[in-house]
Amino acid sequence: MDGDARPVVAAGRIRVLLVEPRRIYADILAHKMRADDFVVAVACSEAAALSALREYDPDVVVVCVGEQGAAVLDRVRQAAGGGVVALADAEIAPLMSRAGVVAIGHCETLSARIRRALRHIRLYGEIGDTRRRRIDDLVVDVAARRAFRSGGAISLTRIEFAILQALSDNPGEPVTCRRLEEIVWGSPHSGGRSALGVHIGNLRRKLGDDPTCPRYVRTVRGIGYCLLG
Repeated sequence: MDGDARPVVAAGRIRVLLVEPRRIYADILAHKMRADDFVVAVACSEAAALSALREYDPDVVVVCVGEQGAAVLDRVRQAAGGGVVALADAEIAPLMSRAGVVAIGHCETLSARIRRALRHIRLYGEIGDTRRRRIDDLVVDVAARRAFRSGGAISLTRIEFAILQALSDNPGEPVTCRRLEEIVWGSPHSGGRSALGVHIGNLRRKLGDDPTCPRYVRTVRGIGYCLLG
């Protein structure tokens, strides 16, 4: 873990691990999150993040994808098990003003995402939990491998359900295309990205979703897809 000694955690406060290699960004984001009453530790490398997961035991991990790439997000998410918030560079930029001050309106959204991720992991446990997952009027029954919308069953193929299950592991947070390819085909492969897009399109159609104004599955440019929660 980078920086000072392990933060002292007050009872009831949320512990956040921020993974961001750019120190100036990390300092600004950590400052605002602390102002929002989070206890924040900062890791400026993947190795430091994986070490901090063991030593600090954070409630939620915030990963700034940016220069680190989606592969780092996947590895941190796998090690954390759940409760991961991913920030793309396009989302980070509005958090910084010319003077290096956090834009409060945007960071309040980040704070809400942190709290939502914590609520989700407390409700459902770590990734792989077999309970029914409810997102608005959509229900994903992992144990039965069935999905329902507004009470009606949705007929999904094996691949479509695997994608939906992966997206429902952490609603509101993106899952990388690489990770979805690994879930569906075992590993990323040539042509996998275009094939994945076809299956995403079929899943959206069966959910009655409009990709131009999504209610369920949103494309996260440069990362992958997320299930709106």
